[in-house]
Amino acid sequence: MPRLAIPRTVALAVLLLAPATLVAQQAAPPAGGAPKSLLPDDLPAPPENAPGAVEGPVQLEPELPGASLSGFDPAEEMLEEAELPEPEETEQPDPLAALAGPIGQPELIGTLTPATGGYGADLFAGSDARFLATLLNRLDGPLASRWAQILLQRALLSRATAPVAVNPADWVAARGAALAAMGSGTDAHRLVSAVAIDRYTPQLFAVAAQAALAAADPMALCPLSPIARPLVETPTWTLIDAMCLAVLGDEVGASGIFDRLRRRGDVRGFDIGLAERIGSATGAGRRGANPEWSEVDSLSAWRLGLAAAAGLEVPEELLAKATPAQQAWAVRLPGQSIARRAGLAPAAAATGAVSSAELNRIFAAEAATLDPAQAGASPGGQLRTAQIAADPAEGLKAMKALWGRAASGTAAHYGWQLATAPAAARLRPSAALAGDAPDIAASLVAAGIIGPASRWWAAAADADAGVRSRLWAQLVAVAPNVPVQAGLFGDWADTVSEHRAELLAAGLAGLGRGEVGPEIVPISNDWTRALERAVAARRAGDVMVLAATGLQGSWSDVPPDYLRRIAAALVAVGHGAEARLIVAEAANRG
Repeated sequence: MPRLAIPRTVALAVLLLAPATLVAQQAAPPAGGAPKSLLPDDLPAPPENAPGAVEGPVQLEPELPGASLSGFDPAEEMLEEAELPEPEETEQPDPLAALAGPIGQPELIGTLTPATGGYGADLFAGSDARFLATLLNRLDGPLASRWAQILLQRALLSRATAPVAVNPADWVAARGAALAAMGSGTDAHRLVSAVAIDRYTPQLFAVAAQAALAAADPMALCPLSPIARPLVETPTWTLIDAMCLAVLGDEVGASGIFDRLRRRGDVRGFDIGLAERIGSATGAGRRGANPEWSEVDSLSAWRLGLAAAAGLEVPEELLAKATPAQQAWAVRLPGQSIARRAGLAPAAAATGAVSSAELNRIFAAEAATLDPAQAGASPGGQLRTAQIAADPAEGLKAMKALWGRAASGTAAHYGWQLATAPAAARLRPSAALAGDAPDIAASLVAAGIIGPASRWWAAAADADAGVRSRLWAQLVAVAPNVPVQAGLFGDWADTVSEHRAELLAAGLAGLGRGEVGPEIVPISNDWTRALERAVAARRAGDVMVLAATGLQGSWSDVPPDYLRRIAAALVAVGHGAEARLIVAEAANRG
């Protein structure tokens, strides 16, 4: 049956009118750990009272669900996690419905409100967007602290008024770039998707492409291509244009561009092949390429996103070399097998990109694909045993098996602690299980389930000194019924690294819980001064972004005085619950 040729002008009109899930490409973040200079030296610090700064104390936001530190009720079951709502649990939002202002306008845009886990519309009131956007654009991958990352993700996804001094579309771009860099590609995609195409800037085109690819939604590139290609003028957008023409059935136009790119060598042949594969799979194109992974030795957003959309599984060795953010994206990509996603999920959860509830669903789905004889020993089977076992000892044995799947101190080990949190919440505190109380409490606190965790303190009253001090370290930052005692700190500090002990001591000082351990060496630099100005002006959004900047890299990169200052700053602007969880995490992972 002959195919109808589609004129290019008609094709572009169709693309422009299509409902957009918008996209773009972002330059890769710099390699390495936390930067030595936390603030950019080419940008002046914002004035102490920027235009529109909030005068007086800010209104305190409600504490995180499940993280309140007062009013413990022995009968209370706090099973909710203080985490971002997950795409799988919620109905996909209409991008236009995500706006509180004019349709598609970036001045007031976001997917979260205070009722759904976000913060208020005045979160960035008085902030200098030039300063914050520069920090966000330079954010280098997942943060040391999972809870700090969750805090920043919520802030960046909140429906908040854009701060002054930067084009609001570029502010959305900076938010999306940071989300993608932290591994939250799907969230970045949903955020930038709500901006009307006629408000796009070159920077937002770039970030929107990165976000669409991170979410394996290449079709979202097509509404942007007719505008982005002449505006941005890069080989990538030329390749996108060809792919979208192929999707629409203009094989002649697409083939001409594909061939020209190959002749010029502007784009790797493998990447052109991926675009041809998408065009042939979704459109009327006949150039059904079969890209060979042996042609490349690394992943990019383009390769990961298009491979997933085309149903191609990425080789294990390439995923192993991928960045933590790319691995977090892959956990949600439909083109990867459930076994592959399950293997990546614990480490991704440790960054804040995946919740413990989502972990449980992934492992349950993996177990469902196995032979019944094998399913019981799989992570999903062990989680089920941990959750439903009538004998607490049997459930605890299953949890220990899961904790043992990764070495202590690794991101994956922390992920397994998160995975077992719902099961740990069902264990009744008792002296019989007191020897394992530190590990049970660590699992609960990792997921923000504070009430049940705090009850283990009384249950372990007669435990030996080693157990008691380990349990103390897990609970002291979040549980008011656990006293700050130098003796308990000393017993615990003797069993961990000096840096980890200093982090907890500094965090407790920042929370105002008291002084224990050695004196923390104070630091004074551009970052500390910027944080002090943000606290003095009660700019909560600035504090959150600066806290994230100070927690880049791993916990070993975080100076104890930075944690002290971050905890104190968050408490000062009404986010003490988040501060307590960050300090508790430092005691667990530092």
